[in-house]
Amino acid sequence: MNDAPRAAAPHTPPHAPSPSDVSTVAFADLSRLVAGLFVHAGLGQADAAMVADSLAEANLRGTDSHGVARAPHYLRRIRAGSIEPRPDVRVVHRRGAVAIVDGGHGLGQVVNAAACDEAIRLARANGAGWVAIRNSSHCGALAYFGRRIARSGMIAIAFSHVDPMVLPHGSAAPFHGTNPICIAVPAEGDDHFCLDMATSAVPWNIVANARLEGKQIAPGLAVDVQGHETTDPAKVHALYPMGGVRGSGLGLAIDLLSSALGGSPFGPHIPKMYGDLTQRRRLGGLVGAIDPAAFGDPAAFRAHVQRFLNEVRGLPPRPPVTEVMVPGDPELRRAEERGRTGIPLPRAVTDELDALAKDAGIALLNKTAVTM
Repeated sequence: MNDAPRAAAPHTPPHAPSPSDVSTVAFADLSRLVAGLFVHAGLGQADAAMVADSLAEANLRGTDSHGVARAPHYLRRIRAGSIEPRPDVRVVHRRGAVAIVDGGHGLGQVVNAAACDEAIRLARANGAGWVAIRNSSHCGALAYFGRRIARSGMIAIAFSHVDPMVLPHGSAAPFHGTNPICIAVPAEGDDHFCLDMATSAVPWNIVANARLEGKQIAPGLAVDVQGHETTDPAKVHALYPMGGVRGSGLGLAIDLLSSALGGSPFGPHIPKMYGDLTQRRRLGGLVGAIDPAAFGDPAAFRAHVQRFLNEVRGLPPRPPVTEVMVPGDPELRRAEERGRTGIPLPRAVTDELDALAKDAGIALLNKTAVTM
């Protein structure tokens, strides 16, 4: 999911980060602090640890737009009462291989994890399981949940939607969100295919992070309130869809499926993430799990997937590309690198997390300045 504020934030002139602007933090230390903040906000230990793990893992894998920079906003919504720290997450409908999970207005990570686990249970019993979500909130990177299902040996397909910030093809006004899709397929061992992408030209949280860090965004991605293209993140009003009419159609389809099956609001009827913090988001979604064992030998399936991945990776690269990868490979490489060297975070993010930790009586981050 990829939503962020619509109102223009104070603009800081773009600049290249200096060593004083960025520091590195170990994954475990980052997860420890964020989990502590959520426990302090009222979450149970298990839920707090899972939410913190999902956010820190997004940073570990290089998806910084969906990482720990979002934690302070979640905490503000908990304090404002629009997110329940201990929600009543439950299955409210089940028929055959489908179910509806009501998230009780909890954190999206908590709700999506419950929906994934229900989809896995349904798939083991029926060969496939599909779970619609309602009364949820921002869930972060969908890859975290696709990989959760893939680790069980299942194929994952997950959708989510957010408030409007994308221009449907040919429209002068935004209608739907960045509406991501994730498809994860297990191979042999820990290998897997994991596609996780927004259907907009760029995730909105990239814009939010650029605002925070005082950077420009690339040209050709967004427009200001007058409809003129802009690279200033403080002026961004709406994003273009990915791939023109194709990405627009996919984004609309995801909004429709995410809202209609569970009875959630769609498009312009979804409360804004960074709008009234007392207003519940009421987000929907759709999570699917498919059991390869229902089609035949699961070991043969995984071997087939592995052979497929290996052949794609073995293709000759076309310069300037030096290596052909499959979806999920760049994130795995980044996770291996950051696991060794630490997760780089802008000073604005670490300062905010440390300030929250100090107020909560939690040990501050152990930071190392980046050498540049």
